[in-house]
Amino acid sequence: MLRSRRSLVSMNAQSLWPMHREEVAVFDRNAISLGIDEFDLMSSAAEALAEEAKRMCGEGRVLFLCGPGNNGGDGFLASISEHLSGRADVIASHADSKTEVSSRARVTAGSLIEIDVWPSVPHGDWSLVVDCLLGAGGTGPESPLRSPIREIVHWARSIDLPVLSCDIPTGLGREECLVADRTITFHSKKMGMDPTDCGEIVVCPLPWPEEVQDCGIGDSERYPPIRVDAKKGDRGRLLVIGGGPYHGAPILSGLAAARSGCDLVHVAMPSDASKRVDWPASLIPHNLPDEQSLSLESLSSVASLLDSNRSPNAIVIGPGLGREEITIEASTRVISMAKERHIPVVVDADAISSLPQGLWPEGVTGVATPHSIEAERWLSEATPEEALSGVKGEDSCIVITGPVDLIIGAEGRSTRASGGHPRMAVGGTGDLLAGSIGGLIAQGMPPWPAARLGCALLREAGNRAASEKGPGLLAEDVPIHIAHTLSDWTGVHDAGQ
Repeated sequence: MLRSRRSLVSMNAQSLWPMHREEVAVFDRNAISLGIDEFDLMSSAAEALAEEAKRMCGEGRVLFLCGPGNNGGDGFLASISEHLSGRADVIASHADSKTEVSSRARVTAGSLIEIDVWPSVPHGDWSLVVDCLLGAGGTGPESPLRSPIREIVHWARSIDLPVLSCDIPTGLGREECLVADRTITFHSKKMGMDPTDCGEIVVCPLPWPEEVQDCGIGDSERYPPIRVDAKKGDRGRLLVIGGGPYHGAPILSGLAAARSGCDLVHVAMPSDASKRVDWPASLIPHNLPDEQSLSLESLSSVASLLDSNRSPNAIVIGPGLGREEITIEASTRVISMAKERHIPVVVDADAISSLPQGLWPEGVTGVATPHSIEAERWLSEATPEEALSGVKGEDSCIVITGPVDLIIGAEGRSTRASGGHPRMAVGGTGDLLAGSIGGLIAQGMPPWPAARLGCALLREAGNRAASEKGPGLLAEDVPIHIAHTLSDWTGVHDAGQ
């Protein structure tokens, strides 16, 4: 039997924000990248699960339902815990487990107890069913349960026993949910959990350092997969609005967005700025009616872009825009137009001045990317948390850029992005970040994970570019390394993988 890891489980009592279920994979991968043994994490979760099962059933017998992923691995290890003293039976949904660590857990358990594979069912007088079928690895409520998970859930409901769920009840949010009497969830409550399906919710900490929560390679777990049948535009359309005094800034933003995987990147500038640009073939230029700086005269042209059949999936506004009063007013109007059309917006650089004092604009989805001076000027006496008080979930966040980026979201979300190369303290880095985040949002990522991944990508890309270019590193050297980093982190080197 596994020995208790109670001391390991009790570490790091900090509870996070209500996590999106996909954040579980983010933190797991970050933990692995920091050298934390995945099997130790699973063992810790298993011991907590077994202990909770014992609390519910006393000396009764327990039936574990184990799926093919890591949630099933938790169940396999919990079934052989000393907390249950040989009073456990196991039904596996599939003949094989699908991850290396869950397979190891299965072999470990199988060396000590018999594991039945559905539709085989052991004989037992059980007091409790433990649901380890899907957990956070399951699909959302919009997708039906697939066979054989669906059949196992139907059977488990029919035997009418108390249910302890591991992390998230199988089928959460669906009519076919395996409703739990109690749910033990790890590190933090997950979004969408409520007593109706989850029963009593118990949050158990996991033995990982706070650095696991920081931006890193794990954030690539939320990068949208590339479909084999993808066509032009499926990976998003981004509109960058900037330029006037400075024409290079919006180009850098556009290039970073394109290298993040965004299909179509449109860049709109006042005509004089546009004429000064040696336009890259990968960007689609738009000359605004204004000659020198964005003003109200260009709003009808912007509206036409937003309402056309090439309507963007996200907007970046601010790079190189300038801070003339009329420009700030026009920027405010563009943000309102985005709100009316439910288009997320990344507010960067000079456009930060168009945001309401100390507040994120009500009803707007997106990200603000001020450096510390811009943040102080915008927020004044308010904290970022106070500015976002009207925001829910992952819809909006603030990135305060610097040697360490601080990322603040709604409902207690906060993290940081560190690392990178000192040579990245060069003109244009902020433009690259705004473009990266905008490109990721345009591909369908919510603002919070897009900001996390954008910050992590840029710092790693900067490291790689600096290694290649040395002290002569320029901002335009970095975008190609955004693509290379994404390729390495996601394992996608060819279409369809």
